[in-house]
Formats: sequence, C-alpha cells, structure tokens
Amino acid sequence: MIIGRPAAETAAADDPSGLGQVPEIAAIAGLGLVLVAVGDTLGRSDASVADLFFWVGLLAVVGPGAWRLLGASASGRERLGLVVLMGMALYVVKVLHSPIGFTLYDELQHLRTFDDIAASGGLYARNPLLLVGPLYPGLEIVTSVLTGVTGSGPFESAIVIVAAARLLLTIGLFLFLERATDNARIAGIGAFVYVANPNNLFFDSQFGYQSLAIGLGMIVFYLVAESNGRWREGAAGALLVAAASIVTHHATSYALVIFLLAWTVARWLLRSDRSSGPGPGRVAILTAIGTAAWLIFVASETVRYLGPRLIDGFAVIRLLLGDMAARQLFAPVQGALAPAWEQVVGYSAVILLLIALPLGLWRVWRDHRRRPIAVVLAIVALSYPATLALRLTQAGGEEASRSSTFVFLGLGFVVALAVAEPWSIGRRWRRSVTPVLAAAAMVVFVGGVIIGTPRWSRLPGPYLPAADTRSIGPESIDAALWARNELGPGKRIVADRVDRVLMGSYGGQTPVTNYGDEVQTFRLFFTPSFSSADLAILKAGEVQFLVVDRRLAGIKPLTKFYFENGEPTRIEHQTILLTLAGLTKFAQVPGVSVVFDSGNIQVYDVRTLTQGAPS
Repeated sequence: MIIGRPAAETAAADDPSGLGQVPEIAAIAGLGLVLVAVGDTLGRSDASVADLFFWVGLLAVVGPGAWRLLGASASGRERLGLVVLMGMALYVVKVLHSPIGFTLYDELQHLRTFDDIAASGGLYARNPLLLVGPLYPGLEIVTSVLTGVTGSGPFESAIVIVAAARLLLTIGLFLFLERATDNARIAGIGAFVYVANPNNLFFDSQFGYQSLAIGLGMIVFYLVAESNGRWREGAAGALLVAAASIVTHHATSYALVIFLLAWTVARWLLRSDRSSGPGPGRVAILTAIGTAAWLIFVASETVRYLGPRLIDGFAVIRLLLGDMAARQLFAPVQGALAPAWEQVVGYSAVILLLIALPLGLWRVWRDHRRRPIAVVLAIVALSYPATLALRLTQAGGEEASRSSTFVFLGLGFVVALAVAEPWSIGRRWRRSVTPVLAAAAMVVFVGGVIIGTPRWSRLPGPYLPAADTRSIGPESIDAALWARNELGPGKRIVADRVDRVLMGSYGGQTPVTNYGDEVQTFRLFFTPSFSSADLAILKAGEVQFLVVDRRLAGIKPLTKFYFENGEPTRIEHQTILLTLAGLTKFAQVPGVSVVFDSGNIQVYDVRTLTQGAPS
C-alpha cells in the first residue's frame, strides 16, 4: 500500500502531464540558484554575508522539493521530475562556484590526462599527478570525442559530460529504488537522502572519473533490476554500461561488482521467484571477470594506489586499542573552530540518520525481507556507522568521506523506509508530521554539505595558501603557463601541492614526488640551509627546476600538508611550519639561478647541480 494513492491519482487526473508542482518548484529552485550566485560573487570579495546567501539559496533549491517528496499526494512522474530537478540544480551550484575554468584539485589531474590524449592521440601516457588516472581513461575519452565533434574546449565539454552523468545518476537512482519496493514515494525520499551525502555537492560534481562512473553504475543497477537478467530486456545493455564503468573508475567498478554479487547471493539464499528470469547472476559474473581482467592486464598500478587507503581502513582498530589519538572534528582552521551552528547541524544530521537507520532496518525485516534488492541495500546501510568511526581517525578520514558516495545508496533507501511506510496514525497526524520531517531533511542536507566540504572551500574567495581550490589564482596559473611556453613541457620539477598540479596540468611539466618517483623531494624545504642531503635528493630525482611559493612561509596548510603525504608536518602534535629561509635558501647556492619571479612565486634552475650544465 502506498500512502495517499487516491490523492495522487486525483492529481494525475487534473494534471495530464503528471508533473504536478514541478514547474513551480523549479521556479523557486531557480531563484535559489540566483542567491547562490550572489553568494559566490560576494565570496570572491570576502564579504561576510556571502555565507548567508549561499545557505538560503541552497535551502531554496532543495527545500520545496523535499517537502513535496515527503508528502503523500505527488504522482510517480512528479517525484521523478523533482529528483531530477534537485540533482541537476545542485550540479549547477558547483558550476556557479567555478564558472570559467577548472579549480578543483582532482579536475586538474584529469585535465593532464586529457591533454596527453589530445597531444599524442593515444592512451595510457604516464600522468605524474595521478599515476592511476590514465589507466581508467573513460572520462577523458568521451571528453576528447566531444571536444573534437563540437570544437569546444575541455572545460565546456566537461560541464556537459558531468551534467549528463548527473542526469543518469538521478534518473537511474530513482527508478532503481522504485523497482526495489514498487513505491515511488520511497524512491523519491531515498533519492533525496542520497543527494544529501557529503560528496554530492562538489566532489561528485567535478570533472573526475568517479563523477561519470557512478552515473553509469546506477544505470547498470536499474537495467539489471528491470530486465531481471533477460538479455533482450536490458541485461546485455547493462553489461555494456558496466564495461564503460570498469574503464572509467576503479572504486566504482569494485563497488558495482560487490553489489551485483551480493544481490545474486541474496536472491539464491532467499529463494526468490526465479521463474521471471535469471536475475543479476550472469551480469555479476561477467562484470567481475571484466573488472579483474582490467586490473591484472591494464591497471595493476591500482593495487599500489589503493593499498595504503585499505590499510587506513584499519585505523579504527588502532584507535580502539589506544595506539592513536582521535581526530578532532570541526578542527580549528587558522586558529578558529567552525561556527557553533555548523557543529550543531553537522552532529544533528548524523544523529537523525542514526535514529532512522534501525527504524528502516526493522521495516526491511518486517515487510521486505523476501526482496533481494532490499536486503542488500540494508546491508550497505549497515556500514554507515563504521564509516563514522573511521572519520574519528587521522588516517581514515578521507576514506570515510569518499565511501559516502556508495554507502548512501543503501542508507537513503533504509531511511526512506523509516519515514515513508504507512504508520498507524490518522491522516490529520500525517499532515502534521510532514513539516517535522521536512525540517529534519533540511538538517540532514545542510549537515552533509558541512561535513563534506570545508568552510573555506564552499565559496570562491581571496587567495589562501595551501588550500587547494582557494590557492588556484592568476599568479600561479600564469607561472605554469610561463613554464610551458618558456621552458617547454616535460621538465622535472619540484613544487608544493597546488603549484605541482598547476605545473603538471597547465604547465605540462613532470613533477617529482615521493609517491611517483620514491624520492622525498619535500625534504628540500624543511631545513634553513642547503646541504649535501639536499643535493642528493636533487640528483636522485633528476630535478631540473624548483617552484617556490613564498606565501607558504609561516602558515598552517589547510590541506594537512604542503607538498604530499608523509612530510614532517607534525611531531608530537606540534605543527612544523615552513620558513622563508627554507623556501628561499636556493637563491644563495652557487650555480642556481632564478629564471622566473612574480613576487610570490620563484622558479629556480638547478640543472647545474644535477646535470652539470643547463640544457
């Protein structure tokens, strides 16, 4: 039974299009986007009211749609329209943040792979910014095709491609969840909870391989569910889309395989009706074979890339044993804690989800335990508390954050069951509950944004050192373009985290790092005077140029490190800061010359130290 079905049918009769209040809510969402754009503009001038416009705009984008989804009268078509509207409007929020170029760190890594494909016409060229990236070139391939067909630049093509991926995600998510319970209301609420996951607003909206792959993966789930394993009805198409996901993103393809296999096992254990079709078994097995083959024969580097992250997942055990201190949540940023209201909303969002989780799991057990999809989604949702524990560790915080893309698929479904299934209350009380649920939904959404995106990176603003997107400015970009034009591409350089990704993408240079070259180049800048150890590092890395940003001196990096993971930034909880003497010591080294100086950024030519003479 679906709550309010008669009302929905009546509404459908009065509205032949079936869209209900979508046009009116779209108008409100458009106004919300205008407010977000105003907030972005004010943020660029560091106006104190920028945050207010941003948050009010976001609430206007999602609030009316959430209210309607939680209600009982909307038709299935209207709910699908609302989910698509909400998903696409939130993508526009990311575009408004960076409307003229790539500014997110991962985007620049993928830009390098795109440029390599465009320049060589081939695949798998080594990307020193992200070694594993070229091994999953699906995103860059479709971007290259679109730029070739339309004549547009990579940034414009990226906007279109990620928008298409977001459309696939929202449509596939709704239809899949609806298929899981035959209930459009549960599907709509579950989809809303999913878009409230901490990664949705920015990380999964960027020009990154996961952004495309999760959209493909969701379509696979829907096609398998709809076809029930029959090749003619869509299973063959699901396998083709799964293949596209395999060559696009490692983690998404692994999650896809795990879910499909679990779905297959659940279907067998529950002895569900098999007369309707073979189920997901064949697609699951073939997808697993394809994923394994790609890993073994093409992308073996993935093991080295993901290995440390899997080890970080065991940090919870060390925390419980007392071998490490817990990470401070809402940690101080340049001496100031996050505002009290953000802390309250962030914690409240988690608490609300934890309250809904057992209620939804009970509904799964009571009403849906014979449905394999529902059971597997419930198992996925059970991993949510584990990801919260991982957030308490220094090592596992990033892994916990990234896992929300996948965990919230099950969590959204279970939470939707907790609030959307029929309750033993009268219609009058149901109407009274809707405002309460809508308020809770806004807390969950806002809390997700707060948890997933640091306060200093939600809005564009003036330059901040060691702060990824807030550190990408005209001076650093000009330095990278100068390097490409004057030095030529492919020079071996050492630079801080932000200048490294700019030099490697816009500049076309080859950064030397501990991860890529097994040379701890970051040690060059943590001592005040040049030594034989520095010379050994330069020679081991065959370094030709050093890029030094004087603005890093004396500040705490907002991204946890200046150069790369492993640098000596903390000893006994005392932060070690870079000094101006350590950054500029190369100016006094005989044979080293400054070939570029913008005031803040200098480029040092050290080839006489590593090669004997400039070349």
